[in-house]
Amino acid sequence: MIALATFWVIVYCLATAFSIVLLGDRGLISGNLFSGGNIVKLIFNWKFILSMSLAVLSRLSFILINNTLLKISYLADVSTTLSVFITLTSIIFIVLANHFFLKESLNIKQAIGAFIVLTGIFIMLNK
Repeated sequence: MIALATFWVIVYCLATAFSIVLLGDRGLISGNLFSGGNIVKLIFNWKFILSMSLAVLSRLSFILINNTLLKISYLADVSTTLSVFITLTSIIFIVLANHFFLKESLNIKQAIGAFIVLTGIFIMLNK
């Protein structure tokens, strides 16, 4: 069951990260988005459509993570809360994806924060 939960966490993290990367495209979000024509253009942009599809996959995988944890007896009582903490690992995927695809810079604080998040999740998942 932990392997299945891990699989869904990876799906969640990738779907969330790439959804955000697609919406972070400067060409997509620059300009005046408060005008009707630009909003319509945004909604029908392939990056926006793909990003929204990935966001739906992200929500679905959250439900599947929660469902999987619910089936593990020692985690069943806290499955939803634990699902929220586990999905925080997506922050690490987002930071890395933004670095590689949007050329945003990483710093030492982000690396330390990612390590702390991963360590906390590891501690919470073990008996």
